[in-house]
Amino acid sequence: MQKKKLYYGWIVTLLAGLTYFGSNGLLSASAGTIVSQVLLVKGWDAAQVSFTYTLKSVLGLGLPLVGLLLMKIGPRKCIFWTTTITAIFLALTGWVDSPIVFIFVYGVAVSFSMLFNDQLACFTAVNNWWDRRRGEQGGYVQALGALGGVVFPPIITWLFLNFSWKSALIIMAVLLMLITAIPQMIFMRDHPSELGLEMDGGPAEGKPAKPGKARRVYQGYKSPVDWEIKDAVRCPQLWIVGLAWGSTVFGYCAVQYFGMTHLIMNGFADITAASAVSIMSGALLVGSLILSPLTDRMNPKIALVLIGVVASVGCVLFDVAARSGSMPLMVLSMIVAGAPNGPIICAVMNTLVSYFGAKNYAGIQPYCNVLLTLIGAASSAVCGWALTQFGSLSNAYYVAAVFGVVISVAVLLFLKPPKVSEKMLAKYQAKAAQ
Repeated sequence: MQKKKLYYGWIVTLLAGLTYFGSNGLLSASAGTIVSQVLLVKGWDAAQVSFTYTLKSVLGLGLPLVGLLLMKIGPRKCIFWTTTITAIFLALTGWVDSPIVFIFVYGVAVSFSMLFNDQLACFTAVNNWWDRRRGEQGGYVQALGALGGVVFPPIITWLFLNFSWKSALIIMAVLLMLITAIPQMIFMRDHPSELGLEMDGGPAEGKPAKPGKARRVYQGYKSPVDWEIKDAVRCPQLWIVGLAWGSTVFGYCAVQYFGMTHLIMNGFADITAASAVSIMSGALLVGSLILSPLTDRMNPKIALVLIGVVASVGCVLFDVAARSGSMPLMVLSMIVAGAPNGPIICAVMNTLVSYFGAKNYAGIQPYCNVLLTLIGAASSAVCGWALTQFGSLSNAYYVAAVFGVVISVAVLLFLKPPKVSEKMLAKYQAKAAQ
């Protein structure tokens, strides 16, 4: 019996994961090191540096443009050419010697170009190759992204301690190309058809299941058509999914960015507080690997509800642990708050593909990201409000928990597959026949 070849989709998943590993690790997670350099070493104005990172967040609203480019040229070329642009501007940042120029070169050019080679591009590549195991493969990519956030910050800190500002940034740019762009250009393929293959559910990857070993896959609703972006944007289901994603991220951001402050204010030592918050990143990584495959096996709506409720419980547990000073409870709260953020994007991806089809996923998902950007900004604002008004961050975590539960209930009650009218079906069939 001839041995079955490895399905090339696994290679694509690895390449997409490497892209997210490098992008998240070198550009997103290591941003704190660059902040410390420009504030503490260069002595730049804190307000101007802060404005740079505000701009980075606002630029996330441009993700619909990323989706259009991905649909036009595919993940492979999009990742390579935009990473090249990102690397050039990252290296040029080494020659920057004023906060104003830093805002434009790093805050605008690097931040905007990296949108095109970050999360959306990686998950679009996975979506193009996988059907039955879409959530599982997305979990691997998410886990590699989280791993990048663990691996690179100490490496980048070491670079700045041992090399000049300019040299460290040039090395970062070279690493970005070697990890995130060049292997992808050489080995990645946008669709299985380019190699004469089919998605994982087709004959190209299919094989007889052993008795009792058949893989359970959710056999629920699948859209009879691939929705166009303009039709999907007018559909309330898209925005409900975005709210569900945002409600989970709301609490995660509150703990990730303000959790250490909350712990120190409640008597935890600095190193203990930092260690406690870092557990959440580890929980996200493990949640990506273990929980993401489950999103392929259940109703995507139920997956969104469960993720939202568990994340809300994590926010409450975090505040209780902080005020009680219990380290075991703190560890538990970090696991409960962090783990749901691993599979959330996989649940979102499966929901969108189920409701709107796989073809235009790259153009539809960014509208969820628009809500995500706004909700992430609101999370910081709520934390600032709680601290200012009450002298404590506790209320912010209860706001996050209530928000998560309310949105989860709304998802349970109102999120249903969108209706495809006969008129819409006829329209799409006519276009397909042209």
